[in-house]
Amino acid sequence: MVIGRKMKKIVYTIAFILASGAVANAQSVLKEATHELADITVLQDDLLIYTMKEAGGQYIYTEKRGESGTVKKETILNTGSINTLIGNNPANNEVYVYQKNGRNEEVITFYTLQNGIFEKTGDRALPKLKNHSYNLGLFLSADKNTLLVAAELGKSRGHDDLYLSTWQNNSWSKPKNLGKSINTRQPEFAPFLASDTLYFSRKEADAVYAYSIPFSGGNVAGEAVKLDESINKLNTYNAYYKKQEDRQLWITASTDKATHTAFVLEKTVAAPEQVEEAPVVEVAKPAPAVKIKVAKPSLVMFHNLNITKPASQDMAKLTAFLAKQPEGTALVVKGYSDGYGSAEAKDFVSRNRAVQVQNYIQQNYPTKNFTITLESEVLEQKGKANRKTEVYLMQ
Repeated sequence: MVIGRKMKKIVYTIAFILASGAVANAQSVLKEATHELADITVLQDDLLIYTMKEAGGQYIYTEKRGESGTVKKETILNTGSINTLIGNNPANNEVYVYQKNGRNEEVITFYTLQNGIFEKTGDRALPKLKNHSYNLGLFLSADKNTLLVAAELGKSRGHDDLYLSTWQNNSWSKPKNLGKSINTRQPEFAPFLASDTLYFSRKEADAVYAYSIPFSGGNVAGEAVKLDESINKLNTYNAYYKKQEDRQLWITASTDKATHTAFVLEKTVAAPEQVEEAPVVEVAKPAPAVKIKVAKPSLVMFHNLNITKPASQDMAKLTAFLAKQPEGTALVVKGYSDGYGSAEAKDFVSRNRAVQVQNYIQQNYPTKNFTITLESEVLEQKGKANRKTEVYLMQ
């Protein structure tokens, strides 16, 4: 077709497919509770297993997804006064449970789920922990060899920190503090490990937010990044984030913790729908002007916007730049990650940098109706200069 020439009017009927196999992410509520939810997992695609803190202790429940009348307090999983799920292995339907009956009566117990019934298959002692905190958080990897601990041990920075212990020669290694990349003067808790990425939660004033950081070979790498606002609701409690293949789970609560809500974000496939349209008259129109990204960025930022002090200068530059732009300006926001960490972590960091800037623009300049296109790139080079976000104009 030659754009711009006059064409004869064409009358025809269109039959096409809407949403044919279209895949989208859908967020929904898994569980609401007036008691504090401490954890939640989906087993075998349709069985919820979660921990609730009650006046008499902490106990594990199950229920069929979407069937609140099937709630069951699992007796075999609740042999302690404090019980919580700390890991599982989907490959063999095995779950790992922490159980405590007294100061020195603590154990990790293994169970398999067969035909809706849990059966004990073994147990293992905890590493020696001199915990100065009232709280204790644990995560055990699927292979049972990596234990993440949230506690206040001997070299704590003053609050609950994250530690690593590994199973070697039939015993646990001494818990190792994971360092300042994770541990701050605020409490860190709710660790979860998936695909070389460590997820955890951090208390900030009256709120709690979920973070991620690359993790490989028993060490963290790079910097912790706050998850985006589809997970982290502002000024509230967001914790116990988990990633299970194409499914993400987390718990959100109001700051007074009156109600806890467990959310799931998962991929859904829309059913194909055939639609028959009425006859359409098409008249050739001049092609609209196509805008392209300018060669050089208008702004380069080297800090995440969720890191308040280092980001203040970048935010000031971003604010000044946006204030000058007319309504409806088209922008490209491109996030970069350097070459440090796993492929998944680097990809997440690069995309998340761009998303943070997009969220800031949309929240603070809603009336300007900016059109924003997101891009991301993982660089091979390492170092601060390669961890950045660029903003381009479209012309």
